[in-house]
Formats: sequence, structure tokens, C-alpha cells
Amino acid sequence: MVSGANFLTGILFARFLGLEEYGRFTLAWMAILFFNSFQQAGIIAPMMSIGPKQPKNKEASYYGTVLIQQIIFSLICFFSLWLGVWLSDFFKPEWHIQNLALPLAAALLAWQLQDFLRRFFFVRDQGGLAFINDTVSYLGQLILLLILIHSTDLNSALVLWIIAGTSALAVVFGLFKIGNITSSSDIFGKVTRNHWHFSKWLLASALMQWTSGNYFIICAGGILGPSSAGALKAAQNIMGATHVIFQGLENIVPARASYYFSHGGWNLLRDYLKKVTFWGGGCTGVLAIVAMLFPEFLLHLLYGTEFQNYSYVLQWYAIIYLFIFLGLPLRAGLRAMEYSKPIFVSYCLMTAFTAATANLLIDNLGLIGATSGILCTQLIYQFSLAYALLRKRKCEFI
Repeated sequence: MVSGANFLTGILFARFLGLEEYGRFTLAWMAILFFNSFQQAGIIAPMMSIGPKQPKNKEASYYGTVLIQQIIFSLICFFSLWLGVWLSDFFKPEWHIQNLALPLAAALLAWQLQDFLRRFFFVRDQGGLAFINDTVSYLGQLILLLILIHSTDLNSALVLWIIAGTSALAVVFGLFKIGNITSSSDIFGKVTRNHWHFSKWLLASALMQWTSGNYFIICAGGILGPSSAGALKAAQNIMGATHVIFQGLENIVPARASYYFSHGGWNLLRDYLKKVTFWGGGCTGVLAIVAMLFPEFLLHLLYGTEFQNYSYVLQWYAIIYLFIFLGLPLRAGLRAMEYSKPIFVSYCLMTAFTAATANLLIDNLGLIGATSGILCTQLIYQFSLAYALLRKRKCEFI
């Protein structure tokens, strides 16, 4: 449901904002994704792996502490993003984005808290509450967007307010359903230390992510113009249909992998990850083949004639997404072993490649240079994770 709603709203954004304005929205939205990558690494990832291991008598204090961490972090992100965009009027007035300061920061705050609550419900086996929470946020966003399309002209600020509003409603619902939670200064310190030990390499990896694959999109927008960023994001949106698979697995696989490893060791973990790879990879492959064979038709059908000249970008993304999927079971296996350093090392390798090639590839090959660069970073990432997982297994069990 979440991925389907995101897929449809992404199409509507691109179709009704137009290629260039959608490119500006894409570049603004990447600021939210930047902050959310640290939320994922520092709060959600450790909660998904450490939470299932908590004894029943400590669950309330553990999850209560993590909620406090999330609120503090989100408020810091809100003020940092608001101030940064507001100050852009003094340092980069030609960007003309000061009017996005408040809606962008509000969307960040509400979206982060909603994402935390949905993961909280999943990790506590309350999938029904997670589904209702997501319904309020994502289907609400889609319905409101469809209403406003027929009554007003869309712009980036209005789109951000829509996201902020529906996410905030979902947060209110989630807080009423969160149940009994507690915390204390001692527990807060202990949980914070445990999370830091788990996620310090993931946090560094999150920073590296923005100097690796994501930099190609930012660089394309800077060198080739906002329309290029819009074309890349539009193609990515179509492959975003695979997020129906990714999102579902991301909500379940890390916690299940951690459980299987703690109860059955490497053999049970390996068998589980093989099943995830076979079924998830097969479904992703089917969608990738369709995109490879009918790229121009899909772009014209979903976005109109303005986008169909970028069919080759969609073909590149079809290949890229096959490798993106492989990262999910590999990361889950490493996190189940509480061994996150290889993820950081992988991003270091990706960053080195990006720094050496991004400008050169885009200057000489345009969007083909950007997509081929993104593909190379994924190849580097997945092969290094696979090597680390196998090496860890040998060190631990042989």
C-alpha cells in the first residue's frame, strides 16, 4: 500500500508539476532524504535489530527511550533544515528557494516521526496498526493530491505541505496507539551507548552515501539543469513499483534475520536470506524486464510526451534496481550479526569511485554518464557486502 501510493503520487507530481519544476522539487526533496538517511542509520536500523532481542520486562523502557531519541533527533533536523534553506536567500539568492524553508522542514519533521512509528509497530508485531498508520499518511496524501489537482495549480511548496499534513495526522494516530512505554536517565544512557555501538559505522555510511550514488543525481542537476534531475527521478519512480517488494521486506527482513540468527545461528540465517533473495529477486527481475522492453511506452503513458525522450534512462534504472535489491538481504545478514562496519567500507569504496568519475562521466556522457556511474556504485557496494558477509561467517563458525 505504501509503495503503491508512493508510486502513484510520484507520477502525479511529475505529470502536473512539469519536467523542470519536478526537477526542482526532486533536488529539494533530496535534503529530506539526506536527514532521513541518518535517522535510518542511527535510530531505525538498531531498533529493528536490537528491539526483537529485548526481554519482555525491558521492552517498555527500551522502546520508550528510542521514541525520546527520535523526537530529539527530529527537532534538531527540523531547525537545521529550516535555517539552512532560509539562509540560502543570503548566500545563493539565485536558487529562489527561501519560500520552501518552512514547508520543507515541516515535511521532514512529520515524515520522520511517521516513519518511526510505522517501524515501531512492525518490530512489535503490530502490523495492523502499522497498516492503519500508513493508510492515514500515504493514502491520505494521494486522495488530497487528487482533490487539489482539480482545484488549484500545483507547486513544490503546496506538495510539501500536503506531505507534512497527512504525515502529521498519522503521527497523532500512532501516538495514541503506542501503548505502555517508559524511560529513565540510566536506561536512556544505556540504550544510547548500545545504539551507538551498533550504528556508528552505519551513520558514517549514511554520510558516505551522499558522496557516492546520490551525488550523481545532484551533480546531474547542477551540470545539466533541473530537468535532468527530474528525468532521473521520473525513471526512478517507475522502477519504484519494485518498492512494493522492497518496503515490505525492509519492514520484516531485518527483524526476522536477527531473530533467526539469535535462535539458530548462521545456518538458519543463511537459509532465510536465500529464500528472501530468490523470491524477492525474482519479482524484481520481472518488473525490470518489463521496463527494459517497453521504456518509451511507459514514460509516455505515465508522464506524457515531455518525458518519453528519456527512455534510455529507464532502461539503465531497470538494471540498477536488480542490484539495489541484492543489498537488502546482504545488509540484513550483516546487521543480524551486529557487524555494520563493512557497510561503511563499501560506501568508502563507492565514494572514491564517485569522486574520481562523477563530473567526468556527466560532462562527457550526460545522463548516460550519470546512470552508468550509479550502476557502477551499486556493483561496488553489493560485491563488497557479499564478500564481508562470507568472510564474517568463516571467522565466526569455522
